[in-house]
Amino acid sequence: MKKLILPILFLSVVLAGCHQQKETPYDRSFRADNYERNFSSNVFAACMNEGKPYATYALARVNRKPTDCDPRYKVTFVNGPCKGRTALTADVIEKTSPVGGGQLLKGQVVLRNYRNPRKLDKDTDLLDRWNRGVVYDTSRMEEGVVELEFPRDKNDFMAAREFIFLHNIRYIEKPEQKEPRTWL
Repeated sequence: MKKLILPILFLSVVLAGCHQQKETPYDRSFRADNYERNFSSNVFAACMNEGKPYATYALARVNRKPTDCDPRYKVTFVNGPCKGRTALTADVIEKTSPVGGGQLLKGQVVLRNYRNPRKLDKDTDLLDRWNRGVVYDTSRMEEGVVELEFPRDKNDFMAAREFIFLHNIRYIEKPEQKEPRTWL
């Protein structure tokens, strides 16, 4: 009897090991992660209303950097309302970083997502229009919300204000941005 049980036990262990499902490797295909990687390899270029405080920015690939003869970038837009278009522009934001609860100061110029979703979901197709805004109020940062102003020109002292979720805001690191309005 012992001679019969031992081979059956061994055979059942071998069969159980063969039928064990293989684990799938960690899936890193979340589109928002890929979208975040695009920020480091591309720049934000003005695709509409270039040079205005209310310009609309989209991610673009740099084809040619500015030279002494021509101070404009030659870019090809990789997303946004101008996707696929090649343009010459001087209104380029070279480097940004996510806010993610960091320090924001009143009067600081930041880049905000035009669409303001409460959660960053897997659908990033609508997250490709950006505007500059000026930080107005940070009293609700603990709730994940900041109030931004969007001036229309250098004399607009009653700019539109909007509450924006922190994950929809990016610091502008290069070039340094200044408040577009001229204060008396």
